[in-house]
Amino acid sequence: MAKRIKKDTIITVVGLVITVCAFVGAIIAVTKMISKPANDTETTTYSKQNNKASTLHFDGKDYQLKENMEVILIMGIDDREDLGNTKFAINNSQADVLYVYAVDHKNKTFQAIQINRETMTGIQTYNNDGTKDAIAEAQICLAHSFGKTEQGRCLNTVDAVSGLLFNIPVDHYISLNMAAISILNEQVGGVTVTVPAGLESADPAFKEGAKVKLQGKQAELFVRSRMSLENDTNEFRMERQQMFLNAWMEQANHKMDTDSGFALGLVLSISDYMTSDMSANALSDLANQLKEYKNLGTVKTIGETLLESEAKISAFREYYVDSDDLERKVIELFYEEKPTDSEG
Repeated sequence: MAKRIKKDTIITVVGLVITVCAFVGAIIAVTKMISKPANDTETTTYSKQNNKASTLHFDGKDYQLKENMEVILIMGIDDREDLGNTKFAINNSQADVLYVYAVDHKNKTFQAIQINRETMTGIQTYNNDGTKDAIAEAQICLAHSFGKTEQGRCLNTVDAVSGLLFNIPVDHYISLNMAAISILNEQVGGVTVTVPAGLESADPAFKEGAKVKLQGKQAELFVRSRMSLENDTNEFRMERQQMFLNAWMEQANHKMDTDSGFALGLVLSISDYMTSDMSANALSDLANQLKEYKNLGTVKTIGETLLESEAKISAFREYYVDSDDLERKVIELFYEEKPTDSEG
């Protein structure tokens, strides 16, 4: 079991990570510094060696992974129940939010790619008893629906994300149950957002252009509403997720500056919603590095969404990513051109 970290260390690390990361990564990371379950192992790190895509050939050139590159998957989990360890390996848990961070330790930068939850890709399916079934093409969010433990579900999602991104090695994962959104909102006194068009059916207060301080269930409605809307695309929901994250970060930074107890109260309030394979020491080291690194922002994939009536495989909407565009983005974030023999 990881040792308990001193309060001042927790606050320092929280401040550093919140300043430079999307809130999901920040909150999950520092939570693991508070405590671990007594039956938890120290770490279970995703096996980079077994999945390493050392080179890619694209547009007539060969590329290799950037030196000292660290890849971290951030997941927002759509599940209202605390599954923990379960009897069966098939459940209703899905990865609603997916960010893959490229942390370039050589050039001291970090950047994220946001993945649409409806992206069609190969995922490992399991039988109810936990034995492997087939590799099926399905929405990438469903990879988290397979596994008897939260760790297993996260690792299955890691595999799916790695495969989608041309077998990029994912070093670590961090997940947050999306049921924590209302708690996060409450901790900063209510996030203030400018409402985009098309949300009034979710809440009468959500009039286009209105500035609303989200209260109670409003935060969850703002971030998660979809099927009740005229524009019920996941792309619209992803835009609102990013709006909420940006506004939350700004208010959290202000709270950090004005309330010395904010960080500790924050992590304690949502500690039951977190899962990660990173140790406290690793997270602390990462936070101290990131404070010196440049944030290069977030990129999105492009592709085509097929409605339920057009779906090729499932009864759900299917997002087919533009493979060439995705590979180009993967190379830009994670790879560098491989030197020729003469450059040695």
